[in-house]
Amino acid sequence: PFRDGNGRVARLHTHLALGALGLTNGLWSPLRGFARDQEAYYAYLAAADAARAGDLDGRGNLSERALVAWIGYVLGLCIDQARFMAGLLDMSRMKDRIAACLAYEENVVRKGVRLEALRAMNYLLVTQADVERSEFKALLGLGDRLATAQVSALLERGLLVTDSPHGKLRFGVPQHALRFYFPRLWPEAEASSAS
Repeated sequence: PFRDGNGRVARLHTHLALGALGLTNGLWSPLRGFARDQEAYYAYLAAADAARAGDLDGRGNLSERALVAWIGYVLGLCIDQARFMAGLLDMSRMKDRIAACLAYEENVVRKGVRLEALRAMNYLLVTQADVERSEFKALLGLGDRLATAQVSALLERGLLVTDSPHGKLRFGVPQHALRFYFPRLWPEAEASSAS
């Protein structure tokens, strides 16, 4: 309906309407899908503003057929984005992603993080708990000196976080781990981590 800005209004309205209906719960957004395929987005949007194609194409001035195609495109995109996020949040796959991150840390970064931390890290993720350092060290299954060194390395890399020098530990998600934990979600995080 506007001379300029119809795309912005359509994106904002779609995002807000889905949120108001409780369909996103803050876990996914159609905006990621729109941004990933701008060519299709603009083509469907422009077609929805096209003049009616004959007497069988709706009753108004604009094409009903193109509007229905736009709606189909948006709904398909929403389904795609919801499935994408469901896959990223699948806990059965997350353990493999944590393992990939720890293996990269151990074999490429080489700042003391070891793959032996997988079980303890997975426990923190699944439980979303803050655990005492002694409990985390026990989960590592390493001797006291190695376990202490492992906690220090995980803290230094941001894979563990704490509120104080001797405080409880919890799962950390530093930017350099995003490409492992949530692949293809933030391309800019993957690009900056790769360099």
